Amino acid sequence: MTHAPLHLTDSDFDAYAPEKATSNAYSRPRLEVKQRALAWARGVITRLAGLGITVDVHGSDEHPTLRNKKRVECQWVFFWRDAAAREELDRLLDAGRSISAVIDDPSPYGRHAFLALRIDAHGVEVCFAVHPEAKVDIDNLRARLAAKDGLAAELTAALRALPEQFAVGVGAERVEASAASPEAIEGMLERAAEGQVPLWIGWAVPRELAIEHAETIDEQLEDALLALAPIYTLVAWSRQNDHIALDRRLEGIERERARTHAEASAQTEKWQAEQAAARERSLAEAKARGEAEGPRVSALPFGHGARPGHGAPRRPSLDTLFKPGSKAEGDRERRSGRPQEPQRPQAPPPPRDREQTPAPPRVAPPPAATPTPAPASATPAAAGPTTMEKGARVRVLSGAFADKIGVVGELDGRGGARVLLGLLSTRIEVTDLALVPEGRERPAIQSSHRRPAAPMPRKAR
Repeated sequence: MTHAPLHLTDSDFDAYAPEKATSNAYSRPRLEVKQRALAWARGVITRLAGLGITVDVHGSDEHPTLRNKKRVECQWVFFWRDAAAREELDRLLDAGRSISAVIDDPSPYGRHAFLALRIDAHGVEVCFAVHPEAKVDIDNLRARLAAKDGLAAELTAALRALPEQFAVGVGAERVEASAASPEAIEGMLERAAEGQVPLWIGWAVPRELAIEHAETIDEQLEDALLALAPIYTLVAWSRQNDHIALDRRLEGIERERARTHAEASAQTEKWQAEQAAARERSLAEAKARGEAEGPRVSALPFGHGARPGHGAPRRPSLDTLFKPGSKAEGDRERRSGRPQEPQRPQAPPPPRDREQTPAPPRVAPPPAATPTPAPASATPAAAGPTTMEKGARVRVLSGAFADKIGVVGELDGRGGARVLLGLLSTRIEVTDLALVPEGRERPAIQSSHRRPAAPMPRKAR
């Protein structure tokens, strides 16, 4: 579990009320929510990296800007492809985008598929979303749905593996994720393109429920995002998940870019060489003119075109006429009758002693307190059930909920069990479960919140 809990409270949800959306007065509380959400997201990044999924994390603006159309009605935390992959696709996506479209929607988040955490005045949700403007990811998804070699079935199986609380849909129209078929998803993509809204797959938690389970909701949201990771891998385009032959197009774009860069570099080098040659010619011509005019000018008397330094005395100027120590200055002093005082050499100033500031005394750090081991229980733990049955506590061995402790809700008789994991319930194969002895394992959902220490008794005066 992440070490930075969200600590969602009523005031956090209130900061995104519609009547406060355009006000900068609530930017500070929204910024605090954003900072906690980004700190919580670092634990998600670590767990995604363990699954081989490398993502960058960004948060939406907490104050009114052009990117959110001057309204802050929610806080997004995006998990999407890294900067190098985004730049590679943006060169392709920006090629057919008009200037008016950029001005109307300058936000870059709609052009890439992403996982996300979203907080608004009504609740909190985790989701996978892909907008119609993310043309590369949409085309890749359509190609998967139209394929006849099991690619569509792979996506359907991943949707059915999600917990029961997950839904899929467009806008307010949503159905259970387990009931989604390739044909239903294709229809959702059509409605998403018509309304310019994203296809949404995720889990939404109402505000009251999130506050009621504030101690466990952080871990539940993190696990839910991990459960959506296979959907992200199957839909988002990558060189390993390329069903539209985009890799060859990108290589062609890269070759064209390299050729254009080489031509521009060659033109720049040619221009620089021409400028250097022009400077050399100018210097050579100036030197030749100086050598040709030198003997003729030096033969003229001073004042008729002769230059100083060519056989004629240098004529004094206003700058040098009355300088101290000059001949004109000495003649003026002699005519005035004032005696000339010899200049005394100035002695160098005596060195000043630096003030020695005594160094502050070093204070040794107090010795660290030795943690007191918890007393062992006097009575041995009771043995748990020896067979898989309803109500048994089990540990999940693999998958997005690995190492989580849950309770068996029911057995379906086909080798699967419906396991209750806090606010989520999902079907897991019995072979991926292990019985947990009662009293020896930690509880199913352990809060990261520490109970405040009891106040010390005040001393009597």
